[in-house]
Amino acid sequence: MLQALRGNNFAMIKNDIESTFYTGQVLPEPISKVCEFLDENGYPISGCFELSTIGVDDLKGWFKKTPSAVDTLLPFGRGACGDVYAVWLVNNLELENSPIVMFGSEGTLGVLARNAKEFCKLLCLGYSELGLEDHSLVGDDFSETKPFRDFILGEYNFELPQTGQKIIEEANQAFPEFTKWVEDNAWE
Repeated sequence: MLQALRGNNFAMIKNDIESTFYTGQVLPEPISKVCEFLDENGYPISGCFELSTIGVDDLKGWFKKTPSAVDTLLPFGRGACGDVYAVWLVNNLELENSPIVMFGSEGTLGVLARNAKEFCKLLCLGYSELGLEDHSLVGDDFSETKPFRDFILGEYNFELPQTGQKIIEEANQAFPEFTKWVEDNAWE
């Protein structure tokens, strides 16, 4: 399915991903901008991160105890190891203010960013495995991320940190309940 996302126009990529959302939601605007970048420039976006439509089915497997819990997740991306990246619709937050979370292929869970704009900042920093690296260090793929970084900085005039550590720390402080929420809704 990832192959199908390459080379389409951004509206198709965006529509393909959104068609997997059971609740009829749409992507936050900054994630839509990632789709737009992909259409104009192709991969890489940042490290091994790729847009994907296969996350919903993977996430269903996590929620055996409460299958409806998957309805609060809008998966949009994958990592090289099979990690799933999603918007977590929690606490009645507006879509643009909802956190970005990761479900690791080996069971690792994490809140990566307080919202989609913060996630784009993290993508700009060039981590090869976005959710699994030491975020106190500069990303190994920083130079490869320059086209994406230039695009995003042209869209959003924000300042980038040197590393992703603060982005992830602030996200985990803002949403400390994520791991417990998954555990409470996952396996019987």
